[in-house]
Amino acid sequence: MAFPRKTIPFPTGRRDGILAFLTVGLAIVSIFPLFSQSPQIQFAKILCLRSVSGCECRNPDSDFILRLFHGEAVRIDGFRDDEEYIRVNNEKGACLYPRKNLKPLFYRDGFRPMESPKDHSPKSLEFLLTSSDREGLDRVTVFNLGKYYPTYYHLAVEDAYPGTLVTVLSPSGREIGKASALFLEQVRWEGSGIAKDGTKYHFAGNGRYETYDLEWGWGAGYGYQVYPYRTIAVNFKDLCAKLGPKVSQCSKSKTIGTLAFLPEIREKRIRMPNGKIHDGYFCINDTGSPEYIRGDRMDIFVGLHGGGSPYQPKEQSRNIFLDAGIQPLVPWDWKFYTSEKQREWCSEDRIPRDPSRLKEGECSLDYHFNAPEKGWEVKVFFRKDGTLVRCKP
Repeated sequence: MAFPRKTIPFPTGRRDGILAFLTVGLAIVSIFPLFSQSPQIQFAKILCLRSVSGCECRNPDSDFILRLFHGEAVRIDGFRDDEEYIRVNNEKGACLYPRKNLKPLFYRDGFRPMESPKDHSPKSLEFLLTSSDREGLDRVTVFNLGKYYPTYYHLAVEDAYPGTLVTVLSPSGREIGKASALFLEQVRWEGSGIAKDGTKYHFAGNGRYETYDLEWGWGAGYGYQVYPYRTIAVNFKDLCAKLGPKVSQCSKSKTIGTLAFLPEIREKRIRMPNGKIHDGYFCINDTGSPEYIRGDRMDIFVGLHGGGSPYQPKEQSRNIFLDAGIQPLVPWDWKFYTSEKQREWCSEDRIPRDPSRLKEGECSLDYHFNAPEKGWEVKVFFRKDGTLVRCKP
């Protein structure tokens, strides 16, 4: 949305974003008592700062030591109040990790975003483009932006984050409703959300919110809205850098709504709710926090479907693209953090040209080296007069 979203991206985020760059649970200040009080704390985030090689996690059944990286998702496998180490489990196996270096995360057991009755079928190209642009797509010049690396973002839903009700304030300080504090934290990350009473809130910054009455939500301005499986959020300054001199005096106002084509999405033949195969077209009409959505990062809007959070059971974070194998970036695709959320990004001049053959001086700390398979080629289009083909507001 127009204001900082994720996180992690990550529930990343994105969300930071990312993701969202992806955080889906609300952190707590005191870890110790909550490990024994709430049955919903089954997942945790590894805390491991300033360690390129990760932190030791001792295998309880042997002398073998696993190494876990900051942000990795683990399941709490058993604990007692007096334990200094907690038994955790993930795809690397079971091990014992210091209790003080685990950050528990919450979720509501039983929530199923894929069961939403709201239609998530992508808007048609007839809806998104003018008739002249639709008819002229075979005569445009194609420009390849290179690979972008995705996370997912979605509308927060209060049903998934119940809890203590707090007053919701407008930018002017006026009370505009009451909602769960956990839900409002998610609205802050995701940008927008739907309360139990049906009110739609949009994060307006500084702990304030606005209500809106749209099908899904606002994009990054200029009258643009977001639509599931059609909207992509990027950093517009970095998009302009990729477009170079092709767009004179490039800015968000000149590039928002840019029609994008992801050929590998079309090749996957992903069947959408309306029974049609996704055609691979998207609109770049949203943005995210520059801390997470930057460079060749993109956030894909998936409506009320799950954001692919690694900190929830799969049935609670599913979406159509994720089910089709389009894996998002996760926090541990960055191998070095200086604080809980501050990660090390490879500078453009150090991004590996061939991740399978790292050369001296090239960077191995972020997703370009650790998750190169998650990148998706993105193409945009220019008309004969040199202007960008853009979706309609």
